[in-house]
Amino acid sequence: MQASGKQERKLLQQHERERKYWKKWSVGWNVFSVVTLVVAYLENALLATRETVDNTYYHWFLIAYIAYLVIVYVVGQVTHGGVRSYSGHFAQLNSSIGILLIVQDLITEKFAIMELPFFVSFAQILQQIHEDAKLLWESTLSSLGLWAISFVVGTLIGVVLGLLMGRYRQFNYWAFPYLKVIGIIPAAAWMPLTMVIFPTSYLAEIFLIAFSVWFPVAFMTIGGVQGISKDYFESAKTLGFSEAQIVRKIVIPGALPSIFIGIFTAMGLSFTMLVISEMIGAKVGLGWYINWAKGVGNYTQVYAAIVIMALLFSIIFAIFSKVQARLLRWRENGN
Repeated sequence: MQASGKQERKLLQQHERERKYWKKWSVGWNVFSVVTLVVAYLENALLATRETVDNTYYHWFLIAYIAYLVIVYVVGQVTHGGVRSYSGHFAQLNSSIGILLIVQDLITEKFAIMELPFFVSFAQILQQIHEDAKLLWESTLSSLGLWAISFVVGTLIGVVLGLLMGRYRQFNYWAFPYLKVIGIIPAAAWMPLTMVIFPTSYLAEIFLIAFSVWFPVAFMTIGGVQGISKDYFESAKTLGFSEAQIVRKIVIPGALPSIFIGIFTAMGLSFTMLVISEMIGAKVGLGWYINWAKGVGNYTQVYAAIVIMALLFSIIFAIFSKVQARLLRWRENGN
């Protein structure tokens, strides 16, 4: 009985891997991805550079990238688990990244087809990140803290309002017209008013970012609640569930898929608003750093902040995806 349960879980895990990593394992694509990065390294190291740049950090990046691909390729070659599926699925993407690195290096620092200050190579961006490491680290922590507080506040407001409007018609009657009118106004449009209302720029920034979050979360939550089959509510009433039990065991779980869609939608809007809001009064932060770098005409610093924001957003997105998979695992088990 226990062995049967383990076998079933193993099959479910394999099915989930095949659904998520649907591109098949290919020796050719894995080898080609490594080759493109090796070529990128040799091209950068051997060709003469027409612009001033220290390629040391770029070389370290390429060596680490190549080592990573070789390790996952070797592990995938000798095993048939998650690493093999992961490596096989992203081999083509890694190949395209290698080609992109070669092209951008050739047209910027090698042949200067696209010149400074508006166009920079990835090597120059890495060099700038190293030079401004302390300031960028402080700015990243500041932006992350501001974003986290604002995003949590906006999400909680959106979820609570969405659950109330989706579940109770009387509440929906009074609140939904205001939601439609206020929610569609871009958060940036409130910037002049927030500077007057709030005593500090930090509170104004929290409001602006939270405002960009709550509407998509609330709107998707309403749809999720209203999309729950009425049979569940009738069965719950038959079983004697209280209203609190109905909300906890039916409404919230049933609306969770839509809530996460709203959260992922709001995530992109919140990062956009983070950059805009930090430009109005912040003394540190990635948005402030971008505005300051643009003011002094150092676009390498602008690109450095953009790369860090992209990396930060990707990590946060991956974390939320893991949380979503964990909370919604009942859908796979149900199937």
